[in-house]
Amino acid sequence: MNHHTSESPEKKKIVCPYCQGTLFLSQYSSLVQCQNCKRQINVKELPGTNNQKQKFEIEKRKLFCYKCGKEIIADKNAQAVICKYCYQRNDLSDHKLKTIFGAVIQTHGQLYLQKKGIIATSTIQVGNAVIRGKVIGDITAQGSVEILKKGEVRGNITCRSLIVRKGGIFVGYLYLQNTDGEHISTERIREQHQTVKH
Repeated sequence: MNHHTSESPEKKKIVCPYCQGTLFLSQYSSLVQCQNCKRQINVKELPGTNNQKQKFEIEKRKLFCYKCGKEIIADKNAQAVICKYCYQRNDLSDHKLKTIFGAVIQTHGQLYLQKKGIIATSTIQVGNAVIRGKVIGDITAQGSVEILKKGEVRGNITCRSLIVRKGGIFVGYLYLQNTDGEHISTERIREQHQTVKH
């Protein structure tokens, strides 16, 4: 049995950027001399070596924990994340609902209430909301709320932008916020369609 081979570091193949000659070197090497043209090569500067980590970096998103309000970082495609401060689970997934009564709705994803669906609850906290049915309760959205034709919201809405399509109904107070979540205006709206954006 050849013990020397199993103990030697794994080799990798590179191409010299000066003479295009092939070299085999240890995966731990950072500076080598080409055996063909005798020039020094910085392995970390070669294409595909230093930048490999960047290719596999997962996109991140920032959000605020629903329980403690502190900023947390999550993978862009994650369905949930645990807050590292209070250990609260934060839902990041989208929800398509027909009917729900009394339950707390909290997600950093999108809420989509289907046509003729009904939501009656006091706590609706979402990333964005699209309403085709009827909501009785307050909605807090980090982004936008859109009330489509025959959609109806009876309660207060806190968001960055509100769109009420023709045939949609909104009765309540609108609290507009900026991108930092700071309150910028309050407006009483009664049964009309309009678009309000910040």
